[in-house]
Amino acid sequence: MYRDVLKDLQGAKELVSNGEAPSQAQLAIIKFMEVYAYSILVDTFGDVPFTEALDPLNPSPKYDDAATIYTALASHLDEAISGLSSGAGFDASQDIAYGGNVAQWRQAAVSLKLRMAMRLADSNPSVSQAMAEAAFLAGPIVANADNFGINYLASAPNTNPLWVSLVQSGRNDFVAANTLVDSMNPTNDPRLASYFKMYEGAYVGGDYGNANGAGSNSNLSDYMKTPDLKGDLITAAEVHFLLSEAAARGYSVGGTAEAYYNSAIGVSMDEWGVSATDTAAYLALTEVAYATAAGDWKQKIGSQKWVAMFNNGFEGWTAWRLLDLGLNGPVVDGVTLDIPTRFLYPTSEATLNGSQYDSAASAIGGDTKTTKIFWDVN
Repeated sequence: MYRDVLKDLQGAKELVSNGEAPSQAQLAIIKFMEVYAYSILVDTFGDVPFTEALDPLNPSPKYDDAATIYTALASHLDEAISGLSSGAGFDASQDIAYGGNVAQWRQAAVSLKLRMAMRLADSNPSVSQAMAEAAFLAGPIVANADNFGINYLASAPNTNPLWVSLVQSGRNDFVAANTLVDSMNPTNDPRLASYFKMYEGAYVGGDYGNANGAGSNSNLSDYMKTPDLKGDLITAAEVHFLLSEAAARGYSVGGTAEAYYNSAIGVSMDEWGVSATDTAAYLALTEVAYATAAGDWKQKIGSQKWVAMFNNGFEGWTAWRLLDLGLNGPVVDGVTLDIPTRFLYPTSEATLNGSQYDSAASAIGGDTKTTKIFWDVN
């Protein structure tokens, strides 16, 4: 992330800033992308290098407190949103995400603000509410036409990495996990056909966390294997689920938890090509309808969001962490393993930045897979 994303963004900022007529919109987009990248780093590891990062003269940057980084990122994001509110458009050929449409970039930045706000809902409720309500008023992504992601190309080398792993590699050993398939089968979820292929007339998931035979389980659908499949980063479905959660927590976001829950499922179905008729039938099921679905509001919203985030596994994992879905880890040799709540720091950090690594590991409570990110307080 530092070398391949943040360093590139740093270089892009220098190129734009040193141009004859620097584009304020492009600079705001770069700032938004920097916030996005750092937010993923924090949500993955916890404390990470921030204030001393990207300095070629400092090979041993300190790790900053994750909550403090989030505060700084929120401020930077507001600056980006402001820059996108007044900045003129630019050459569409320079923009593979939105074709130079600054208004759509602004929606994406506002949506990231909403996402970050809901990350803080348990650890800092007052800040979370203020951020979420401001994001709602500012206008996040609400339609699939405005989804933010990576528009891959149909020809190498700019294809979706999934296609590289699943098709170009010649491998055929990736199968559906039983955790997801078994949660979708009871309701005949209409998205199953978009996600997976049937195996002998049924959707069959392999045993999560264990080796499975590729020839006896459902494989990914042909749609998921297309080289130019869009890589979702922030979608309308995610935003509607975030607004549903915000409403359930009592935030003023213009609708009820149930209404946003229904619209979240609706835009997810639409994104995956499901008809309005099939969507309505699904929402009417006792197991799905907000009033009758099992569990509290966290379970209702979280379980549906987890299914909908199939093309953005990071957000599915985060829904499990934040909304306490209670899914069990895989059973290997009779032992139930823990589902990680964070990633371990790279082993190279312990070798090349040992002192700072040791301080960071101590500060977060240990560099383990079960140490929780600062916002994961339950």
